[in-house]
Amino acid sequence: MDKLITIAIADDHLMMRHALAGLLNVLGGMQVVIEASDGKELIDLINNEKIKPDICIVDINMKGMNGFDTVIELKKRWPDIGILVLTQYSSEHYIIRMITYGANGYLFKGGHQDELKNAIYSIHINGYYYSEQVSGSFIHSIQSGKLSLPHITAKETELLKLCGSDLTYAEIAAKLNTTSRAVEGYRDSLFKKLGMTSRVSLALYAISSGIVLPD
Repeated sequence: MDKLITIAIADDHLMMRHALAGLLNVLGGMQVVIEASDGKELIDLINNEKIKPDICIVDINMKGMNGFDTVIELKKRWPDIGILVLTQYSSEHYIIRMITYGANGYLFKGGHQDELKNAIYSIHINGYYYSEQVSGSFIHSIQSGKLSLPHITAKETELLKLCGSDLTYAEIAAKLNTTSRAVEGYRDSLFKKLGMTSRVSLALYAISSGIVLPD
């Protein structure tokens, strides 16, 4: 491959980001052209570039715009840019969400550098990368709709984000600019969709599915 694969990185850990950029630049065949601390900075930097990067490597848990929102925005603005999610999270919920949002590959941090290089080349050439942990059959099940997360509305998502707080339902209603009865309706709908019966269970689901990211 004569032309270097250009790469943009979004990771809020400065040392991790610099180390990853340094590694990729010496692996051969690729060049890191953008480093960003979160999704918003990544998108702003790409937007200012006349020639867009071939691939974006995105972490999930970032203090600014997180990886989920970043992937959605990247695919909306530049659908031809390949996206590799590089994260510590192995939750099936996270993988399903990322593939559904348009990520081209999902890789866990701490793996061998050869797998990282293979993932980048595979996404650049074939449009996807299937790791041993995230098999092709698993991805196909997601893309075909056989494996999916329950459909949760925007209002229900807002409630899930607040279930782990110490706010009462009345205070949540005020925060969401709605009524207590409406919030109770969102809660009961979530109970039915998720097969749950308590607010604690909803809070745990919000974390396990990536709707609320750990600090």
